[in-house]
Amino acid sequence: MTRGSRESERVRLFVAVYPPAETVRALRRAVNRLTLGVGRDTPAEQVHLTLLFIGDRTPGELPAIAESVERSCAGFSAFPLTPRRLITLPERGPARLIAAETDAPAPLVEIQRRLAARLARNARDARRFRPHLTLVRFRPGDRPARVDEPVECEPFLVDRVALTRSVLTASGAEHRQVAAVRLEPSA
Repeated sequence: MTRGSRESERVRLFVAVYPPAETVRALRRAVNRLTLGVGRDTPAEQVHLTLLFIGDRTPGELPAIAESVERSCAGFSAFPLTPRRLITLPERGPARLIAAETDAPAPLVEIQRRLAARLARNARDARRFRPHLTLVRFRPGDRPARVDEPVECEPFLVDRVALTRSVLTASGAEHRQVAAVRLEPSA
């Protein structure tokens, strides 16, 4: 493969926080109590909170992007994140998903702000940060009821931030970690 053909390939990237498996199981139990009857569960290993969707980039950009993610996380200690509510999104128009909205602790908001300043191509999209974990996606034509209710779920520790590649396949998206930044242990 020549350098030119490799550079013309694109990789679809985002920066995310992945909750532990026990958090995903607790949230899945809460969703199952809703008796929706429609929708497709997000695979447990793909449940995440997107800090920033970067979009399509060339493989040659990966080292600089990984460095930007590392610099955006520099100086932060691990912090707790708490799922608060089950909600449907978007708020207006047909619901496309059910998510667990989380709180927005200062370190999360600042890391997201730094990432957006360094990597966002569209500043307007970067400002619309609403921390949530997508749990169920609806298919076109599904007519789900709107959801907005508290969820009982223990906080989890955010101790790493992942630069992730989304690879679209015939069976759906696959997430492949490109790089991870460990946050400093909390005091």
